[in-house]
Amino acid sequence: MLLSLLSIAYAGIVIYNVLSTSPIAVLYTWHPICSNLFIVFASLGTASAQAIRGTIAQSRTAKEPYVNRHGLFNWLALFSLIGAAATIYLNKERNNRPHLTTYHGVSGGATGVIFMANVFGGGAINTVPGLYKYIRFHRLGGYLIYTAVLATHATAVWRGYAGFRAPEQVRG
Repeated sequence: MLLSLLSIAYAGIVIYNVLSTSPIAVLYTWHPICSNLFIVFASLGTASAQAIRGTIAQSRTAKEPYVNRHGLFNWLALFSLIGAAATIYLNKERNNRPHLTTYHGVSGGATGVIFMANVFGGGAINTVPGLYKYIRFHRLGGYLIYTAVLATHATAVWRGYAGFRAPEQVRG
């Protein structure tokens, strides 16, 4: 829960930094905005799933509002992720730049595809009664994806894409 709250606060700082230093009309500006909204919604989705504890976890009826909130936040995260991917794809196409050439691009693409699979898997687990036995894999996958999301964001920060710059002699 603490990591989710810290992630939300950090993403808010990055969004503020981007909005205060970049013109909103530039297409590239929307990539970090959508990416950080993705982090916010994914963090809220994780936090809402973690709230299912104790007697709430015993009853499917008691869990339902938490599960619905978890699903809603993850769908919002998915739409934000699609927005981030679309803006960077269009920006690279307009500028005739190659795709998936950096650690950030490759890890972002892979994390996005795996996140999408986990969201659709979670929707299937929630709607198809026989699939509920796979909830552990969905949860484990969610934690691993969340870690990958933060690592992907770290590659953006390291390279200076998020508005922060490491000294030239340290960057790879």
